[in-house]
Amino acid sequence: MKFRSALFTVLCLIVLTLPAFATPREIGSGDLLKLVGESRGKVVVVNFFASWCPPCLEEIPGLIRLRGHYKPSQVEFIGVSVDESRDQLVALMGKTPFNYPVFLAREELSRFFGISSIPRLLVYDKAGKLVIDNVGLVEADELAKAIDTLLGGGK
Repeated sequence: MKFRSALFTVLCLIVLTLPAFATPREIGSGDLLKLVGESRGKVVVVNFFASWCPPCLEEIPGLIRLRGHYKPSQVEFIGVSVDESRDQLVALMGKTPFNYPVFLAREELSRFFGISSIPRLLVYDKAGKLVIDNVGLVEADELAKAIDTLLGGGK
């Protein structure tokens, strides 16, 4: 019984410290477009952000909440950091309970999507068509209404 308790404690510590050791993968424009294409049949929300951006940090908890609200079979959330330093993103990931994949943008991705201001939110409908391109903070309730509309009123 003591062994199980010790094993459980060790496993809990590992799980709790995993975000601190998370190494985000880099993503380019082709990779992101492929992810969106592979998600046809779902609404796809792509959030461009940076660890040093106050409105971005304000927006992220709402996205995390919404990710938990919708079924993964209905809505895909993708975070794309435009941080210049991988270390900045890793630090943010260590203290933020992201429940969706987060990538580090390659420089060409920012140019391809014309990212000049953040946060920036792209929302694709179930057919893969870009239907929302928003620069600036989006409130979670407002985004939920848009997602519900794209899902046909259902959740």
